[in-house]
Amino acid sequence: MGNREKIRFKLKSFDLKRMKKTGIFLAIVGSLIGIGIILSVYGNLLIFEDLNQGEGEVFLGQDFEIEIELDNKESQTGIYAVQITEFEKAEIYATIIDPFNSAIEQQRLSQEVFEGNFEIRSSGTYKLIIENRGEMVKIFAVIGSEPDSGKMSLNLISIIVLMMGLFGMIGLAIFLIINRRRKVS
Repeated sequence: MGNREKIRFKLKSFDLKRMKKTGIFLAIVGSLIGIGIILSVYGNLLIFEDLNQGEGEVFLGQDFEIEIELDNKESQTGIYAVQITEFEKAEIYATIIDPFNSAIEQQRLSQEVFEGNFEIRSSGTYKLIIENRGEMVKIFAVIGSEPDSGKMSLNLISIIVLMMGLFGMIGLAIFLIINRRRKVS
């Protein structure tokens, strides 16, 4: 083997080593993104399992109602959210009714997506009543007890893992671009 052949062999083996490292890094970054997506889906399933959901079309003068059993020993705070499509000429009110049929919270909804909290004073059936005093709208609504911090932290962890994977992907792309420029020079 001459000097030229030795140099070519060393360059080829160096490129192979770099490609193997790039492949391993790509596999790690891809795994991080996959794990982040799985954690995000699982976290959302855990959060929404304790919420009662409903959706439908609500016409002028019609009410939309969702009920849920809540225990004040498990959680002191309840949450509700309403998403409205075709909102332009709608006049929508959301009311929370406690187990004693008293309105404990009432809001006029002035935006397409609204989230609110209410106090769970006693155990029993709570109702989210959505009143429409305008044109027909499509509504998606949820009501339930506030998710505990463990479930919420799982969502935060999934976002961090996804961001690590995405930043790793950007770093890998920059690394590959710089190395290709070096090869050309």
